[in-house]
Amino acid sequence: MKKNEKPIVALAAGAILLIGVLSQTAQAQSILVESGTSILANVFGTTTGSEALTVSWFVVENTTSDIYTYAYNVNNPAGDVVLNNNDTPTATPETVVNFALSFNTTLPGAFIPPGTVPVGGSLQNNGANGLAWAFDPVLPGTSSPLLAFQSTLAPANGNASATGGIPPGPWSTVPFGQSVPLPRPTPEPTTTALFALSLLFLLPFRSTLRRFLGRREEFSL
Repeated sequence: MKKNEKPIVALAAGAILLIGVLSQTAQAQSILVESGTSILANVFGTTTGSEALTVSWFVVENTTSDIYTYAYNVNNPAGDVVLNNNDTPTATPETVVNFALSFNTTLPGAFIPPGTVPVGGSLQNNGANGLAWAFDPVLPGTSSPLLAFQSTLAPANGNASATGGIPPGPWSTVPFGQSVPLPRPTPEPTTTALFALSLLFLLPFRSTLRRFLGRREEFSL
């Protein structure tokens, strides 16, 4: 995944406009959190050339409401064609018709409806399995509509996929592709943290425990 953390004027302007559309407010005070591109590998693990898709993305934060806008474009490279099952090319141009994000939309604040719906397409909320957009076929050398949604959760690396002909589709971030930004759930206490808490709890009793263990050694002798 390639990131560009410097503000990009055109991209930021589009992001702020998008926030206004999604939130229906003109009072948005927004900053570009991150932007970049990620590669989705095809079913054969290809990550370069015309058979691998790229996803352009950005995340913008509304500093007034603490709401994040996540936006993506799926780019179908020029020359993308349907492949045979042995990874040899055919003469049929390949299209992309679906893009999906894998995260749990049922977590508090993870997904704020409605999200953008492509003209002639749809957005499906699949709960614990994430979001999926369907859209008119994206031909080689063109890109999907802007696919976006909002969340109260900050970004972390996650998985995405796209579908079209089989093969080269489906394309995916795993195991050979690159991750995309997705809402990060509020972390729960880790095992290490719980272990540290248990040690703190036991500290007042360590002298008693030491005496008990010493007596056990005496009895064993």
